[in-house]
Amino acid sequence: MKSHNEQLAQKVVEAFKQHISAEARAHITEMEYQELSQIVQEALSLEMAEAVEMVDELERRLKQRAERRELEL
Repeated sequence: MKSHNEQLAQKVVEAFKQHISAEARAHITEMEYQELSQIVQEALSLEMAEAVEMVDELERRLKQRAERRELEL
């Protein structure tokens, strides 16, 4: 079963294929499409990692605020 990022990357590659001419498609190998898919998957993974870091930072800040409020009571 393909991961979510693999599915998204495949959709990007398919959209790319639809937006280029038949002549251009004739010059691009399946291996090159697979490389493009890998590039897209890596970009998605980097964005996901950044989002995780942002959520972790938000969680840390919320915990700090919650701890301070307990002390004030």
